[in-house]
Amino acid sequence: MATRNRPPASTFPKSAIVIAVLIAGCSLTYGIVRAAGWLDRAAPLAQKPSREGLVPVPKALVDLRAFDVVRREDVYDLSRGEESYFWLPKEQVESHPEWFERVDQIIGRVMARDKRADFVFSEKDFLPEGSRSGIVGGIASGKQGFFLSAEKIPGLRFLKSGDRFDLLASLPKKSEPPSSEYGLLMGGIKARGGKPIPLNGVRLLAQNAEMIALTTRRIMTTQGGLQLDATDTRGRTVNNAKDEQVAIAIDPAEAVPLTQALGDDLEIHMVTRSGQETPLANDINRLEGRIPMPATAVAVEAFQPIRASDLAEPTTGELRQYYFEPADIQDGWIARPEDLIGRVLRHGVEPGYIFREQDFLPSGSLIKEVEAYQQIAVDDLVDGSRSNWVGRVASRELAAGTELSDADLFPAGTPPGLTAAIPADRMALTVDLSDVQGVEELSRGDRCDLLASANVDLQQTLQGVELSPALLGELQSRAVNRVLATDAIVVQRRDQHVVLATRPDEVSAVARSLAQKQTVFCVARSHPSELASLTPAIDATATSDGLESDPDPLSGIAITESIVGGNRVVRGYRRGQ
Repeated sequence: MATRNRPPASTFPKSAIVIAVLIAGCSLTYGIVRAAGWLDRAAPLAQKPSREGLVPVPKALVDLRAFDVVRREDVYDLSRGEESYFWLPKEQVESHPEWFERVDQIIGRVMARDKRADFVFSEKDFLPEGSRSGIVGGIASGKQGFFLSAEKIPGLRFLKSGDRFDLLASLPKKSEPPSSEYGLLMGGIKARGGKPIPLNGVRLLAQNAEMIALTTRRIMTTQGGLQLDATDTRGRTVNNAKDEQVAIAIDPAEAVPLTQALGDDLEIHMVTRSGQETPLANDINRLEGRIPMPATAVAVEAFQPIRASDLAEPTTGELRQYYFEPADIQDGWIARPEDLIGRVLRHGVEPGYIFREQDFLPSGSLIKEVEAYQQIAVDDLVDGSRSNWVGRVASRELAAGTELSDADLFPAGTPPGLTAAIPADRMALTVDLSDVQGVEELSRGDRCDLLASANVDLQQTLQGVELSPALLGELQSRAVNRVLATDAIVVQRRDQHVVLATRPDEVSAVARSLAQKQTVFCVARSHPSELASLTPAIDATATSDGLESDPDPLSGIAITESIVGGNRVVRGYRRGQ
């Protein structure tokens, strides 16, 4: 059987010997030092650095977020005491008068932006005194906060709090307004809220807007979207703009057009402003010294009254105005909107039109067409119920825009209708246009004479009469003209009929000729006013100008009757034979 090797029982480790020697040496050294009394002396305290000539300046002890209220512990730590300050040379501090030197200037103020620890404070780090905490505190007075998705407007997420910009939308082709506006063509500048806006084809949604903050569901920053970007394991930037909301400050009147543009999915562009310019400086300079003139914001048709809504921008309700240099102001332009509202247009106008007095109908004018013999109604007139022409009867057709006079109307008290046009010494007769040649060319109020033409067969008429040889050779069929009516008046034309006013003693003659199917001719007369203008010697009221009927062909024939031998004999002779 094999035997196992075992170490000698008396063997002692060498390392234990070394440790024992070291302990003995330390004990000997301690004894010598203690015997000498060196351990009884007090150790000297650490000396504070000299701060002679230095000034304490408060600093941020922790990272501060925008729109939060600064607390005491954010700037002063009791445990640190004076170490809560930067101790800086007095000369350096005096060269920066904007630095706050007292803690009470900081505590309770609302931060205007994010601020990292170990930075001093100045007024620009805070919102105005009295501002509320939270994001609404960052909205300037006179502005409104507006939240929108960061992905809706490219580049907006990269702006920092306080950066200013404009928002513009390009309009679809089908919704572009006319390319020319009267106010622009005359050298005016279109403005909204006292600020210039672009020309047609581009809609200004927000002007001089201000960036407030960029937020997600968990965090908020005033330093732009780069603060929210993360990186993946390969170092690539990872960001989901769909989760980001941008808070901006805009004018109250801009909220509606901006909301409408976002709802219509218009392409919106951001134009940043220089951070070195004073806000609104350029806008104010462009309009400074110019005179605003009101204009239409929509098209208005002729004979329509101007309403307040016609002068207001459809999306904002603001008065449409164009700003002009004093030298460009045209004579007669109406500068006050209150002088336009309620006035009735003489002609139609397009958007952007600037008015003159001659663009409106004067008092006593018609705004509707009125037919002859129709009574003037309240809503036919510019003045409405205030007009003295209400209830009067039109003596002829009157077009819209006519400025009325007594010559256009029948005397007061005349009843409306066809009878109003019939003079007191006349009677009306209705005839078919086809029965009277030439009457279809006449209009209401025209005057004419009526003549009937008939072929007279004397041989047929004198059948059975023994004629003398001389008379027999003259008897032939011939036309005879007869005057039926003189100075007849066309009272009305409607469809295929015409109403003629004739003297009472002429009515029977006209009716008889029409019944006998005789050819009736209409001979037009000049209007009395035209006759009067030719020469004072002509009597404009005359009803006869020498027009006479042809003589009756039987009037020159004498008829005798005799009885010879019981026979009755009728003979005809030419008178004078």
